[in-house]
Amino acid sequence: MRRSCIIVTVIGLYVVTASEDWAYWGIHGPPHWPGLCATGKKQSPINIMSEETIKADLGALKFIRYDFAATGEITNNGHAVQISLYGVPIHLEGGDLPSRYTLDQMHFHWPAEHTVDETRDALELHFVHYDNKYGNASEAAKHENGIAVVATLFELDTQDNFDLMPIVKAIELVPKWTGKSTAMMRFKVIPYLFLPKNHTTYYRYNGSLTTPECQESVMWFVFTEKLTVSKQQVNMFKSTGTSNGTLDFNYRPTQAIGDRKVYHRLDGYSAVTCARSNLAPIFFSFFLIRLWR
Repeated sequence: MRRSCIIVTVIGLYVVTASEDWAYWGIHGPPHWPGLCATGKKQSPINIMSEETIKADLGALKFIRYDFAATGEITNNGHAVQISLYGVPIHLEGGDLPSRYTLDQMHFHWPAEHTVDETRDALELHFVHYDNKYGNASEAAKHENGIAVVATLFELDTQDNFDLMPIVKAIELVPKWTGKSTAMMRFKVIPYLFLPKNHTTYYRYNGSLTTPECQESVMWFVFTEKLTVSKQQVNMFKSTGTSNGTLDFNYRPTQAIGDRKVYHRLDGYSAVTCARSNLAPIFFSFFLIRLWR
């Protein structure tokens, strides 16, 4: 008797099988994703209601070696365009992170997965980091706070984003997906260029990976300031080939927040500052009343 087997390949945080058991549409689309994807209570992405966030100074994120130019490899894994960088380790610290995290890979979603006040932007970039003590992203994803993902949102603009061009051009190297398609990028990548100019302010919440197996081990940091992308550049991402045709979109619908808290990090903000600012009008009014007596 001949035995058939399914070959499983782990690419970053994506598990790709020969049976292609999950997708963004059709019978394998998000409503049919199994396990935690269906039963979890801390799933991502979410819609962030800015007025309902808790304002606090959680501390600035520290992007270590993000300004280094690194050689990279681009992969079309059938679900996204993913970039892995080589050379010295790139790290993330600060905020309310419990330890140092290492950049594992960067990948894109089009349109964006997270929405802010029900607005969905044209593109979202995820910087996926793992806690150093676990050694790699696959192992870290099994543990609470094992993964830290920093997200940059890109809003549509009439002009091309020049910094995105090396990646947009690299997409042409992996137009089709056959198990996976990987190529070395022709130009070096500087991750810092994909951070907003003001990257001190962000939204912060606990959630999950946005692809199966949807492990709830992610500390999310979504920048409040955005970058831009042109329609022509977005169309290049949409031209990515998969086993089900071109990848017109690859975002997971937003999930219920439930009883989770979403923080809005503001530099120097504290409850004391807030209390003082609220008391100021009261003291001023009292002072005016005293003058009129």
